[in-house]
Amino acid sequence: MSSTAPNFVTYPTGTEDPLALLPRTPVREYKKNEVIYDPEDRGETLYLVIDGRVKVSRLAEAGKEVVLDFYHKDDFFGETGFLVSEKYGEQATAVDKTSLMLWTIAELKRLMMRTPALGPALLRVLAQKVLDANQRIESFCLDPINRRLVKTLLHLGQRFGQQTEDQMLHLLPTTHEQLARYVGTSREIVTQYMNQFRRDRLLRYSRRGVDLDVHALERYLAGTG
Repeated sequence: MSSTAPNFVTYPTGTEDPLALLPRTPVREYKKNEVIYDPEDRGETLYLVIDGRVKVSRLAEAGKEVVLDFYHKDDFFGETGFLVSEKYGEQATAVDKTSLMLWTIAELKRLMMRTPALGPALLRVLAQKVLDANQRIESFCLDPINRRLVKTLLHLGQRFGQQTEDQMLHLLPTTHEQLARYVGTSREIVTQYMNQFRRDRLLRYSRRGVDLDVHALERYLAGTG
């Protein structure tokens, strides 16, 4: 019987979970590959994933998509709506059939006035995202592609993985193309390394998803540092 791995975002004792402070709003449904918002959209909206998966990406100067992150159940995204800008440049796309709740920035400001704990709670979520982004930038600067890919798999596994009976972390199917756009390389190179990792028994993958041997992947990082 499988169990859910601990969520990557944890809240210190005595702090509030923003999910407990926000009121429910009507659920919006999106089909697989449907665009939730695009680079021209000034929605100024914070989104919460109720079910499914969302990919948030940007277009690089050459027009190539760069995946910023993936979001699953109970994840917030769209916080760039707080920024004062003519264009945000992001695009959010449903990876699977996805259900979302959303709050406009104006609504959030009113809610923060009535519930003072909400502002700090959302800031903690944003701080975790900034920390993740800084670690990813550092990896882009220092790590070769194989280490970037392993760190990406561990990051996704820690946030979204479901523990299997043989103590591996199972990730829902993620294409090699999506991983390549997250890591910053080509699909062919990701496939080459994924095949190598599978031969080395660091992971196994099929159409049903990817199973990660976390300890083996961590040893791999320690041995290639």
